[in-house]
Amino acid sequence: MPFMIHSDPIVQQVLDIWLPRFLAGGIEIGDIARTTGQIEGWQEWGPRWMETASLHEELGEEAFLEGRTLSATQAFMTASRCYHLAYFLSVDDLGLHQRGLEKMVECHDRVLPFERPAVEKVRIPFEGAHLLGLYSRPAVADRPPVAIVLPGLDSTKETRHGSRGGLLRRGMAVLSLDGPGQGEMSLTSTIRPDYEVAVAAAVDWLAARDDIDANRVGVIGSSLGGYYAARAAAFEPRVTATVANCGPFDWGECFDDLPVVTQEAFRHYSGASSAAEARERATALTLRGASIPGPLFVIQGGLDPLIPTSHGARIAALGTGEVVYHLEPEGNHGVNNLRYRALPKANDWLARHLGGTIA
Repeated sequence: MPFMIHSDPIVQQVLDIWLPRFLAGGIEIGDIARTTGQIEGWQEWGPRWMETASLHEELGEEAFLEGRTLSATQAFMTASRCYHLAYFLSVDDLGLHQRGLEKMVECHDRVLPFERPAVEKVRIPFEGAHLLGLYSRPAVADRPPVAIVLPGLDSTKETRHGSRGGLLRRGMAVLSLDGPGQGEMSLTSTIRPDYEVAVAAAVDWLAARDDIDANRVGVIGSSLGGYYAARAAAFEPRVTATVANCGPFDWGECFDDLPVVTQEAFRHYSGASSAAEARERATALTLRGASIPGPLFVIQGGLDPLIPTSHGARIAALGTGEVVYHLEPEGNHGVNNLRYRALPKANDWLARHLGGTIA
């Protein structure tokens, strides 16, 4: 049964698939109801969410002028989330897409100095340029282990770093990464199947710091980030332990059954010039022939409308060491509808393998 009803079939499909993610990511149900209620067709999705985001941004400006820093921080973070909703699947209007992305980052960066737990925006050397990340560390720890959090097709370091609290409380530092074709990096790069090169660059950067232990590095990714996490675990030997949540074993196999908005988003983020080229590029994102030597925790939603359950099982079968396969029968994509049943277990498991704490 749909959570919300909308007359436009594309809007309805987006709500059916991603509403739990929106709510888990901090979007208020009132904003969702009011904004989608103003939308008659999918083409209005981006503009209407831009309007909602601007309302929160105005509240943030007002709070800053009145010296209400806590309220301003909350408002700008909400604005950033709403700007992300405006652009993340809206790739038919590239002007709006870029404005939404830039405003998401602008609002998020505006209040970084006031974030608690503290957040540092970092630049990571990569192939003559750089990647961008968000870094936080536990308040009480000398050289903690690190969890590298990987976004998926349309999520970003900003949206993923919002869930850092569960990892920090378990004694792990957190680095949320925008790799090639993700978030801010999508303005200058495109998706590439060998994502392990981005994780390798992140581990190099971590190894140069003296406030963490780069010999204890885990990766955790959801959706296409689950593929990226598994890929990094297979080909970057410095990855200690891995959590892959609802990732595809082979993106090309999934492609034709994906929603049109997801296919179009992949076309854009992969740099393909046509649907046919996007389909061809999708076939390169595969774990065929890989093996994962380190500990592996795989999460799969039994009702995932994007990634068939068999893909989680096939990723788990790549593990040659300890493997936990957590199938949540009623879970949707990313198990965002039942996060409490899977993510605490995964975080505890990762902390145990990296030397964090679960007590």
